[in-house]
Amino acid sequence: MNYTDKKIVKKSRLYFPNDLDITKWENVEKVLRKLEKDEIKSADDLLKFMEKLGEFSDMISEEMAWRYITMTRFADNEEYAKKFNEFYAGIIAKSRPYDFKFNKKFYESPFRKKLDEDKYSHLNKIIANEIELYREENIPLQVKEKELANRYGSIFSKLTVQYKGEEKTLSQLAPFLKDQDREVRKEVWHLRMDKLQERREELNQLFDELKKLRIKQATNAGFDNYRDYMHQAKGRFAYTPKDIMAFHSAVEKEVLPLLKEFTTERKKILKLDSVKPWDTSVDLDGKVLKPFKKIDEFRDKAISILYEIKPKFGKQLNMMKNSEFLDLENRKGKAPGGYNYPLQETGAPFIFMNAVGLHRNVVTLLHEAGHAMHTFAMKDIKLDAYKGTPSEIAELASMSMEFLTMEHWDKYYDDPNDLKKAKRDQLKGAVSFLPWCMIVDAFQHWIYLNPEHTAEDREKYFVSLLQKYNTGVDWKDLENYQPLLWLFQLHIFEVPFYYIEYGMSQLGALSVYRNYKKFGKEEALEKYENFLKLGYTVPVDELYESAGIKFDFSEKYVKELVNFVKEELDSI
Repeated sequence: MNYTDKKIVKKSRLYFPNDLDITKWENVEKVLRKLEKDEIKSADDLLKFMEKLGEFSDMISEEMAWRYITMTRFADNEEYAKKFNEFYAGIIAKSRPYDFKFNKKFYESPFRKKLDEDKYSHLNKIIANEIELYREENIPLQVKEKELANRYGSIFSKLTVQYKGEEKTLSQLAPFLKDQDREVRKEVWHLRMDKLQERREELNQLFDELKKLRIKQATNAGFDNYRDYMHQAKGRFAYTPKDIMAFHSAVEKEVLPLLKEFTTERKKILKLDSVKPWDTSVDLDGKVLKPFKKIDEFRDKAISILYEIKPKFGKQLNMMKNSEFLDLENRKGKAPGGYNYPLQETGAPFIFMNAVGLHRNVVTLLHEAGHAMHTFAMKDIKLDAYKGTPSEIAELASMSMEFLTMEHWDKYYDDPNDLKKAKRDQLKGAVSFLPWCMIVDAFQHWIYLNPEHTAEDREKYFVSLLQKYNTGVDWKDLENYQPLLWLFQLHIFEVPFYYIEYGMSQLGALSVYRNYKKFGKEEALEKYENFLKLGYTVPVDELYESAGIKFDFSEKYVKELVNFVKEELDSI
């Protein structure tokens, strides 16, 4: 079969008509009421009922997906945000009481205990947790929270500055932070920070509104604080908040010393008195990696790389291209960040990002491609709960893809020295990211364990974390800018507590790469693909084991992987 121009075809529906309009509540409610009356007379009937729910959930999820995608692609158009919010409030939120009823219908069915214990015990745990946390009074709070969270992207998308006579988004300024001229870097850094300073009060007020709504949800569910509520809501069955705090300490003890060495090296090579914030991205060899000039080239080389490591992966990304499921370039009016959004009914995803010609754009696209391959691998899973992979799993898929593709980055770099540089940057970046990850997570723990704090208290605590995890960067005379840095992190506004998983997954990805180097490509890829296919059918720790690694973020494990990174850097 020729995949050159093949497009993605939506999966056919088994239980519902193809012309069912799920944008109208009366149609959705009619289906939900019918499902409520479904008779279950056997274990097979129970599974069929759950599969029906899964298919209907896919239909609803995909409609919401397209509305979210459109809203973020054109974040300066308030009409698209309005359409997303209308669907969320008018369909998603109104369906929540039925979701609760269906969970109870499954859990209280006498036929549930006749299901294969090995195959469905994890499903029992997921659904029991959802039943325990459900509160009908939280639904309007979640609707309002979603509307407010979407305002963050809208505000950020409109932040532009004039630089050298041209209007630039904050993302478009990033390449200038690699300029060899220190005055250019300094000017651009100040432009970005000063622009954010203008919206500081507005963003802090927005966050305070979000915080209030979140704390109320936790209180309604019987929790002392929002941190503990979210820990359970995210299904973090395999570890406790105490374990996360130990992870914070492990990074402080085992990672910071290496990063301080990197900063000392930077100071020496650049011949600086001290390393300022605008000196942290500039290339030490004076050469900025320029992996691509045009978006088509950027995209097609990624397809080629995926084809090299596994033809199926390359074909799937190519099909996304043919189906226009890729929006990769940065432009004015586009929301910040990047994501892979599963289109559950189609059985494929959409990738969104903001490429500006930097090497990190290559890493981001391959990262999102890892998520995309995960989406494709799970398309035949029929139970909704088994498709909703927690972040510790989802991010392992994406971060591992960064490392699994690394040996093929020569598609972007003809010069072998550029390839070596890109690999070194990847390895350094993997460990350099960890302190920021701990800061973002520790910051959120403090925010929700100290709910009565003021914006000033919040900023003060954030700065204390920056100082605790400082890798040797000199902030003298720039202290007034430090409280702004958290405002760049959209996760804190839009998806609270979704961040520590990046750290866990970064350790997992390094371990996958260590296996790749130790046991070879075929074995590492086979285990990686086995892991992808499982979705969330087994607990987190078992999924990591299926990938051939440990679910571990202890001090001992962090130290092992830091030493592995050192060895790899020495060998390049």
